[in-house]
Amino acid sequence: SPGGPGRPDLAIELLEKGLRSQPNRWELAEDIGFVWYWWFDDHERAASWFTRASRMPDAPEWLAPIAAVTLAQGGNRDSSRQLWREIARTAEADWLRGTATLRLSQLDAMDQLDQLRMVEDRYQERTGRDSFTWYDVIDEGLIPGVPVDPAGSAYVFSEQGLVTLNPRSALN
Repeated sequence: SPGGPGRPDLAIELLEKGLRSQPNRWELAEDIGFVWYWWFDDHERAASWFTRASRMPDAPEWLAPIAAVTLAQGGNRDSSRQLWREIARTAEADWLRGTATLRLSQLDAMDQLDQLRMVEDRYQERTGRDSFTWYDVIDEGLIPGVPVDPAGSAYVFSEQGLVTLNPRSALN
């Protein structure tokens, strides 16, 4: 919290002062992002600083992905997806374009999991059953077939009965 252990508010103030005097120091903007992330748990503000740092002269390519991951962690999949698309389109390094493609598929899988969990809830409401298979849900007419993730692996049920990625999926 502000003014608490380590005085993160003072750290931000000092880093911003340094950035005003050295506006091309991407490291300072990155550090501000980390303070917002670690001390304040503010994913939006942290991602904004990471993005700002990534656009500064001589900033490393890995900074933009940090912003995208931070947004996804904070629940902002749409903004994360937008950053990953930009990275996939503009990255010079093959590994970074590949990472962006993987992360976009993972975001799609997260969206699909949300939808499948709603289907799971509807099935339980209709039948009163807590334990079931995809074939039970198909027979109930809630889905047309066994759902698969963007990498082609069938979604599975965890030991707790929640739909999840297959442990063998390339997206895991």
